[in-house]
Amino acid sequence: MEQNTLDEIREIKKSLRLAMNGVVSTLQRRQGLDYKINFGVEIPRLKGIAEAHKENEELAAALWQENIRECKILAIYLMPEHSFVEVADRWVGEVKFTEIADQLAMHRLCRLPNAWDKALEWIATSDAMYRYCGYLTISHLVRRGVAASDEQERAFFKSIINIESVEKQSPTTGCALNAIMNYLDSSPLATERLKKAITANCTTPASLAALLENYG
Repeated sequence: MEQNTLDEIREIKKSLRLAMNGVVSTLQRRQGLDYKINFGVEIPRLKGIAEAHKENEELAAALWQENIRECKILAIYLMPEHSFVEVADRWVGEVKFTEIADQLAMHRLCRLPNAWDKALEWIATSDAMYRYCGYLTISHLVRRGVAASDEQERAFFKSIINIESVEKQSPTTGCALNAIMNYLDSSPLATERLKKAITANCTTPASLAALLENYG
């Protein structure tokens, strides 16, 4: 690792110590966020720290390897988009907590050049965090106005129709239902296409049926 990168990491950790919020750190530990170190630094302040540094692949990769909450989040902010393509799958697989998944999906996953395909690939796995990240990514894609192809839409609908048999009640269930609500809100004709997919499948999950009552 280059000396400049080591110096930046030391500078970042010094900034984190100065910004430490003991109350937030203690609360997050009680919630089960068992990092080796958790400074409890709020997201707006972390964004300010990131703005003091240029995007840098080596720096971001080194920060991601630290078992420190704030370093994980800063790694997401500081990894260049073109470099992130190479590590996206690995980083998703290494995520342990939904807070990191939220930041990853918002700032990097939804900006992948093949983001719809990757999201559908992740929600088709049996791994809960991959699925969570996949649905989060779809929500952000919809908000950004990135349209799905007909084939991608069908795959998304199929996963939603089968969600309860896979997830039961979990954070991923809520994330998936939020994704489909965003999708239906973005396209006036999507609701009818979803209903046709449900009819063809001959089953409607209870949570999806309740959701569709609000869409006529």
